[in-house]
Amino acid sequence: MEPARKMIPTFLPTIIRETCEEFVSSYNERRMEILPEKLEHDRSWKEEEEILAEVTRRILGVLSDVWNNPAFGSEFIELQNEGTYVTNIIVPIIHAVLKDLPFGKSLYVSTSEKQSIASAEGYSGRRPDIMFILKHGEYIYELIYAECSRLVCTERKKRNDSIKLWREVNDGIFWTRKGCYPDKDKFGIIGFQVAGMFSFSYYPFHRITMSHTKIGCTLHLNVLIRDSGDIHRYYHLKSAEIPVQQAEEDVVTKFIETLLILRNILVVNMSLIFHAQVPRSRRRMEKSSTVSSDPE
Repeated sequence: MEPARKMIPTFLPTIIRETCEEFVSSYNERRMEILPEKLEHDRSWKEEEEILAEVTRRILGVLSDVWNNPAFGSEFIELQNEGTYVTNIIVPIIHAVLKDLPFGKSLYVSTSEKQSIASAEGYSGRRPDIMFILKHGEYIYELIYAECSRLVCTERKKRNDSIKLWREVNDGIFWTRKGCYPDKDKFGIIGFQVAGMFSFSYYPFHRITMSHTKIGCTLHLNVLIRDSGDIHRYYHLKSAEIPVQQAEEDVVTKFIETLLILRNILVVNMSLIFHAQVPRSRRRMEKSSTVSSDPE
């Protein structure tokens, strides 16, 4: 036991204890105090530039960590599986993008391939890699679905993920309209696909084969909208390379822009949910579940 005991410092520095005490005493729970303003998609940003700049800094902080992570350097990157890539890059970036949304504690990101409620309703049992979930009233909405591949993947895997994502967003919009009726031609379910790309070239030199490898991923941003004729229309909005390794300014800027667009769409879609009409059947159900106590 003595060798193991030596591994534990004899005391915790006072500054650490004080920092923890300060955090607990000053913690302020974020709540949505008033109904948010109803927003519309009109090609404008819905948050102040300072907020967008702060989101950008968070994303760049994640990229800095990724660029300095030897797991994604040229020596080891081909060895990484989908789980390592999603856990170390995609999930931190999504948390950076969606942190501090203006709707309190009614939302969260699911990253554990949890079964989609919307898909379970249709008995398909699909499990997206990532979902963004909003709870409003007693109803849970799934507003974003994501499918991710590993850095080195086949074209077949990309096609299969694309089809799976299309099915998930269709399930999502059907499920949403069981909970409320957001405006047609305005509200949409977001789907984004992270697809690996792998290219290499060989250079024979004195009977020795040398290789140059470029490995990365592309983020494809899509949205599915129900139009005024009740037809589901699936749109591809934007694609951007995910700069897994150090990249040029234009690549990074385009990636940031794509993620900010995702956040902007989500802010509008959530406001449309909050202002949407609730189906009569759900209103009756919610009223019937209310229990009143007799006055004393």
